[in-house]
Amino acid sequence: MTRPSTWLIPFCLSDKFKFAFRVAVSLTFAYLFPMAMGWSNPSTAATTVMLIASTGSRRESLAKGTLRVLGTLLGGFIGLVLVGMFAQDRMLYLLVVSLVVTVVFYIRSAYLNDPTLFMLTGVTTLMMYHGGDAQGAFLYGIERIYMTVFGVVVYTLIGIFLFPPRVEQNLHQMADALAAVQKGLFDAICQPPESLSSETVSHMADKSQAAEFQTDKSRSTDTERIVSDAGSGSAPQTQTHISPEADKNASHTDLMALTQAMFAAQKAFDTRYQTLNADCSEISAYKTEWDGAQALFSQITDLLAMAARQHPRAGGHPEHYIRDFSARCEEITALFASLPEAWESKEVYPLVALEPIECDGDVLKQASHLYRGEAITLNYLLGQLQEKLCQLRTCISSIDSVTGGLGLDLPTPAATPDFRWWDAENAKTSIKVLLTYWLAAAFWINFNPPGGYNVVIYSALLVSLLSYMPIHPVLLLILFTLGFAFSVPSYVFILPQLTIGSELAVFIFLYTFIGFYLLKGPVTIFFLLGMFTIGINNTMVYNFNITITIVTMFYLITFTVILSHYLPFTSRPEALMLIFRERFFRHCYRLFRLMQKPKLTIRDRILRRWHRVTMQATLGKMKVWSQKVPTKSFPDIDQQDMAAFIAACEVFQHHLLMLDRGKSKLSDNEIVLNAQKKHRDQILPAVAKSLMAAPEKRDPPPHESEDLRQDYHELEHRLDQYFEHIVLEKHSSKDIAGFYFFLNLKKNLFESLMLCKRAHDQVPWSALRMTRF
Repeated sequence: MTRPSTWLIPFCLSDKFKFAFRVAVSLTFAYLFPMAMGWSNPSTAATTVMLIASTGSRRESLAKGTLRVLGTLLGGFIGLVLVGMFAQDRMLYLLVVSLVVTVVFYIRSAYLNDPTLFMLTGVTTLMMYHGGDAQGAFLYGIERIYMTVFGVVVYTLIGIFLFPPRVEQNLHQMADALAAVQKGLFDAICQPPESLSSETVSHMADKSQAAEFQTDKSRSTDTERIVSDAGSGSAPQTQTHISPEADKNASHTDLMALTQAMFAAQKAFDTRYQTLNADCSEISAYKTEWDGAQALFSQITDLLAMAARQHPRAGGHPEHYIRDFSARCEEITALFASLPEAWESKEVYPLVALEPIECDGDVLKQASHLYRGEAITLNYLLGQLQEKLCQLRTCISSIDSVTGGLGLDLPTPAATPDFRWWDAENAKTSIKVLLTYWLAAAFWINFNPPGGYNVVIYSALLVSLLSYMPIHPVLLLILFTLGFAFSVPSYVFILPQLTIGSELAVFIFLYTFIGFYLLKGPVTIFFLLGMFTIGINNTMVYNFNITITIVTMFYLITFTVILSHYLPFTSRPEALMLIFRERFFRHCYRLFRLMQKPKLTIRDRILRRWHRVTMQATLGKMKVWSQKVPTKSFPDIDQQDMAAFIAACEVFQHHLLMLDRGKSKLSDNEIVLNAQKKHRDQILPAVAKSLMAAPEKRDPPPHESEDLRQDYHELEHRLDQYFEHIVLEKHSSKDIAGFYFFLNLKKNLFESLMLCKRAHDQVPWSALRMTRF
């Protein structure tokens, strides 16, 4: 039989247990310490802890706590100034405060770091109003500010010193997991064609048919020069952010699964590192090395993703055109295997000069331009992968090393913005907050419900927190009812029996621990509201009518939040999916148009950045909400088809972003520029525009996709003819290799868009416009 001390270890050591335990200790202390000191409004500090724990991250730091205190003080200052200016005119005060809070909560929604910073600013601003009573309003506001700051300090200090996370060790583990997935994907890429699954072989056959549109022509004598320079790394330095082919017939192959796992592991590592980067002393001691390791891991992920995309297509398997392909693969595999040892090394690994990866020029002499493009691209990718792995091994061995002395220039991670402005859902949330504030204020003025002005405060706050969250509004009602069903019996049978403070501490601790252990996110608030309905204080007044009055107030707030789920902007998953689908392809279409311009103005650059950011944010929202579409209400919708469409959109987005970055790198390539001027691509924007249209307006005939594919290959044929008529001696090998890269990127983008179109047509979008009842 397993000993209790053994089977309890996984429970006690889990991250969920530690987080729930920290929050429970923080909230218990924030509640009981003010009561022991005889301070007023002890529930304000406890409410602050609840809001931070349910909306913030699970890791605390002094930097976060300081910013939260500053945000609280700022909100208190704004609130007191408004009370002093408009306390005698209630309607004018409500008007000004509603506008200020709307702006603050919009900034909160746009802020991409700690969401509790501006939340506390808005909440403190709202709490400064003493229910319309000007007398004592200033002291009331000061008390609220003080108790809010106390709650922030308590939660921050306990979060830092109780179960402190082992940050660097956790990052090591995540990095090892990422490297293991990357190695597995590379091993799959190196497999010979005969070891692939039947679906992949069928997929290769389809790709080889596409290559037949390229006719065999006489080749230039500069072929060997081009291949040699491309193999030595003279190709343009383009960062690639693309993912593998996600054809429905090959969606369950090992290659696809490993690529998706690699992106998930990379995202988890990047997210954790970005969260810890700003305020973690363990990492800041070697910040340059950690930044380089994160950037190199990201570049390796991009290279592997594109290499997986190049896996047997028109050019066949790499062993056909890369010299000593098996030996080169073994070298790269050995570099992957050495990464875990580099973490433990006390000395810095020196950079090793490996044998360069080269293509077989004799094979490429007789190949088509499409074949050459794939061969040169993959040759360049493998060479870059070899170089980045050597740099990564040296970089991570220098972290915590004794000798130091890195001796190479490390890349820096891509800068992440602190705000995402001009987001439609953020703007709609602000409008919801404004209308909810006035709806609750009108109800308070005319009917004076239980709780008074608190109905307005909590309604505006919870609408801001829960707007466009992928949860059903009825769940909020159920959670609050459960909390109420748990707290009322406690109010009747347990609290009257408690005589000492330690007993009350155990009760508050257990209630909070259960809520945060079983639930997560802002929905936890609705369960914990049950504890605040019983009015725990030094002097308890056991009056069931008062409790029912408070419960009624919170039910009114809950119904207000549920109403905001549908009005004035709906949050139904099926409606949002239609909106996000149209928005995603609209920004793709406009990005296509901007990419076709030979020179961008300042306005065009700003628009291009906005289109990229909005496109990526929309895809993230679409990925979340696609899983929430109720298939019981829409039996024609298949979740697998929806997931395949989202995966295809991810593939297409990676190709589009990679081509956008690659185009900027090739802005001085005369061959590419002349080709774009003479052969303007009309098919890609046309397909994106058709996908942007309403579902009922774009049901295509079955032959449309084949017609578009035929037209696009005709375009590639014209590019082939264009390349034959240019004088190669007038252009450098780098420019010629750059043209092959560009040709391959355009072909990849077209195929990913056609993949996205096929997955799109599998989803009956018109069914989502039907009502559920």
